[in-house]
This record gives sequence, C-alpha cells and structure tokens, in this order.
Amino acid sequence: MNPAKIILIGLDAADRGLVERWCNSGDLPVLRGMRDRGSHGRLLTPPGLADDSVWASFATAVSPGKHGRFFWQVLEPGSYETRMCREQIPPVKPFWVDLSEAGRRVAVVDVPKCPHTPGLNGIQISDWLVHGRDYAKTCSWPPELADSVLGRFGDDATDRPGEAWMCRMEALPEEDMPAFRRHLLTGIENKTRLASELLEQGEWDLFLVVFKEAHCVGHQCWPAVGRDDDPVKEVYQALDRAVGDLVERAGPQARAIVFSDIGMSSNETGEHFLNGLLQRLEPGLMTWRQRLRLIGRTAGGSREPANRLIYPLHHNEISGAIRFNLVGREPAGLVRPGQEESRLRQRLTEALLALRDPESGGRVVETVLDTGTVFPGDERERLPDLFAVWARQGPLTGAASDALGVMRAGPHGFRPGNHVPGGFFVSTGPGVAHGRGSMECSLLDVAPAVSRMLGVELVGREGQPSAAL
Repeated sequence: MNPAKIILIGLDAADRGLVERWCNSGDLPVLRGMRDRGSHGRLLTPPGLADDSVWASFATAVSPGKHGRFFWQVLEPGSYETRMCREQIPPVKPFWVDLSEAGRRVAVVDVPKCPHTPGLNGIQISDWLVHGRDYAKTCSWPPELADSVLGRFGDDATDRPGEAWMCRMEALPEEDMPAFRRHLLTGIENKTRLASELLEQGEWDLFLVVFKEAHCVGHQCWPAVGRDDDPVKEVYQALDRAVGDLVERAGPQARAIVFSDIGMSSNETGEHFLNGLLQRLEPGLMTWRQRLRLIGRTAGGSREPANRLIYPLHHNEISGAIRFNLVGREPAGLVRPGQEESRLRQRLTEALLALRDPESGGRVVETVLDTGTVFPGDERERLPDLFAVWARQGPLTGAASDALGVMRAGPHGFRPGNHVPGGFFVSTGPGVAHGRGSMECSLLDVAPAVSRMLGVELVGREGQPSAAL
C-alpha cells in the first residue's frame, strides 16, 4: 500500500531567503537534502498582496481579479460595507474539489483562507492550526473528525481571537514570548502526529497539509533573526524535522513538494497614516465639478467615505488599499467613471510616488498597482482600485512632498515582521531530475501541475502545469 502518490506540504510564510541561508549552513538538513536531489526554485506571488489573497490564488489557480479576495474582508458591491470572506460563496472552487470530482482520493489539512467543502472523496480539516481563521471554529469532513482532533490535541493556542490571540496584529509583549514559542513547537508536533496517522490510512492521491508556525514566528519574532537564541530558526528547524517525518512516511514512490506561499521581513509600513495621508492629498486632487457635487450634502465635518473622493480599506501592512468613490458604483459617488476617474488615478499615483520620508528622504511608496490592469477579471470590483506598496527602506516617520507639505507620524505599533512577495518550492520523487535549481514559476501553477500529475486537467484557470515542479 502506498500512503500517497503526491504529498504537498505548505510552510506558511516561510521566508525563501532564510530557508536558503539555513539550507546552505546545514541548519535545515531535510530541505537541503530535498533541494540537492530534486528541483527547487522561487514561486512568484500576486504583487502587493499578503497571505489572504495569496492562499486563495494557490487554491483556485486564478488571480485576485477572478477570485475577489484581497484580505479577510470582502467588499459588498453597491455599498461601502465589507463582510467576512466566509460569508461569500467563492466564485472559483479549490482544485482539490476538481480532483475529488474526478475520483481522486484527497486529504486536505489546514489550507488557510480557503472554503470548507463537505462531501470530498477523502477528508478535510479546516481552521485548526492556521494563522488567521476564516471560520469561528475548526470544521471537517467528515464532521466528526474535527471533534476527534480537538479532543485529542486541543484547540489552537496562538490564533484564537480573544484573550488567547497571541499572533495578533500588534507586537506581542516580551513576557508572553516563552509561552508563544512553546505553543508553536507543540503545534508542529501535534500536526505532524495527526498528519502521520492520516497518511497511514493510505492510498491518497493527494495528501496536502499546511503548517502555520513560520508565519506566526516571523510576524512576532523577526528582530530575533541572527541572534544566538533565535526563535525563528528554532521553529524553522522544527518544521524541517516535520517535513522529514512526513516525506519519509509517504514513501519513496511519492512525489514530495514542499512550498511556501509568501515571504517575511521587517515590518516597515505606512498603513497607520494612510487615512490621514489621503485626507491631506484629496483637496489638491478635487475638481470644481466634484466640489459642486458635495454641495447640499450634510457632511458635518465628517470624512466618511460618502463625502470623499478616495478612502482607505483595511488591509495587511504590505500595502495601502485605496478605493475611489465612483458614481454608479458607490451609493454616493463623487468621481465619474471614464475620463474623470482616469485623471484622478493618474494624479493620485503621481502624488503617492512623489512622497519622501521626512527623516531619511527615502521613498514612502515603492509602486502603485492599478488593480484593473494587474488583476483583471469578473471579481475585480470586490478589490480596492489601487494598492500603494510601501517602500520598506526603513521605518517610516511620515510623508513629505511639494504637494503635501510635511506630515509626521509616530511608530506604527504593528507586529515587527510582515510579508514580502515570493515563496519557494522544493520537489523530489519519481520523475524529478536531480540538481535542478534556480527554477521559477507562479504559485498559481502549483494546482495545475499537481492535478496533471494525477491525470486531471483543470479548466478555466490562469495557472499552467509548470514543469519546474
């Protein structure tokens, strides 16, 4: 009995640079061995976006303009409101549903930011040990599996919203760090034990499991990278051992692919002053026609979206999410589609790119992404109109330009580590040539490649079955 034909192991937000460094130094012997005897390379990810959108792109093999997810909230068309992504029926199904419908037996354990899909030909565990739950509690197929897992191993100790939410948006207090590290290491052990037991059920066409711990330790412990007592390396080494256990248990006949969805680095962001920045820029962008449209509205000094040309949406600190108040799209639109919208888009982009940090003189915004161009698709209206990607050349103390003047801001107060684009992959097993390095493909290509290995062609997806995997 073969435990699995393909074992696909995700290391959520494991940074490619750290993995390469510690493979080269011998600190990650399992990943180094896989790298040396198989293929490896970089996974390209949707620009300007963090794990929510990136995991959705992995699962569906389409870009954000087609799956519509940019954060854990989604815009409600025709309003200024957002709602939780779990309340939306995804427009594209995850690739493991296609495999299941084609008769393949699948096991899917803790893929983040993805819908739970009962009725699979196999099993699914959703939102047990993941960073940033979509669902209020762990769920599974078959339903009784979740109760068994929680009864044996317990609930997540770091990512439950509420008092126990240790991997939060803010920096974790130093006194909580020892418990935080213990919880992460215990989580790796527990998931490895569970995954090993599930593998023993055997005859899986696809066994897919994702570990969250590199994500959490990177967010909260990034400044510790390089010190003697390094919790980031400690977690990466524990993950390396877990990969070794599972790949060995899957057997020599299994194709083993280990990957990360996105990277991590220091958290230099302007997210905390984006709203004030847009308020300061807006008067210089407003035309007299737009000013006339405001006449008769009872603003009362409020700067709510209905009385603004541009307004921010809540987003990961990797980039500022900006929405236009469009006539015909928003309930109280001020900006007319077409020439007026294009003019505003161009002028706002120029204004953002002209910003400099008041202290260092470095850029505040590295690039501005127009979602209509970068992420076309039927679901694009659920996305912001622009993403202002923060330059991350150092701590941002505010913003300055000829048009803006000088606007100063205090420390951002967020967690010390946050995402950078790009993940990695290593692939070994039957059919994988030895020593194939410096490869590159898109994260969207993983699902089509895995599906083709199992004799199933995904239809209507952007990703292609890359030979790099």
